Amino acid sequence: MVGGLLVVRSAPSLAQRRTQLEVTAPSAAAPSTVTAIGLFGDPDTRELVRSGFPLSLKFRLELWRSGGLFNDLEGRQEWELTIVYDPSAQRYRVVRRQGGRLEDLGSFATLATAQSVLERPLRITLLPAREGSRYYYNFALVMEALSVSDMDKLEQWLRGVRGGTAATAVSSGVRTLMLRMLGGERRSFERRSPTFTAAR
Repeated sequence: MVGGLLVVRSAPSLAQRRTQLEVTAPSAAAPSTVTAIGLFGDPDTRELVRSGFPLSLKFRLELWRSGGLFNDLEGRQEWELTIVYDPSAQRYRVVRRQGGRLEDLGSFATLATAQSVLERPLRITLLPAREGSRYYYNFALVMEALSVSDMDKLEQWLRGVRGGTAATAVSSGVRTLMLRMLGGERRSFERRSPTFTAAR
């Protein structure tokens, strides 16, 4: 389970597709899901990860009740996924952060394999509280390279979990310079679901 959401099925590799979000409204036939696809469709993003720079994917899912003069925020879930290349093992590791807690989601031989895990559709477990009311979901993603301090903390944590070496092969000085150069690489995406009526 990621951020209180349930994985429902595997998604195919989409390395060349543009990054986009999908969020569905619930129906009698299927529950609501959220999906982020094409996460590594941008060549610069793929090269960043392959060069040893951990990439942070910060997700936010909001449940809004619509009606009246203003819409009301009824609930929110936030989680972060980080992908980092470990040159000593030549594998890509995926780490989840939620509420200050880190969890190792596994390591993968290729970026495409790691991407297939990150892009799995997730079943929404953030459900409306008022039956018969009108609702919609808002799904947001911020992609950015980790700060130097966050990279150091991640490396220390991975060493403790696996007993291995540092997570990246890039020196602290080089990372600082590169991250400054990449300061404008923060990318944001947002998608709203269709409005739906909560089931009675």
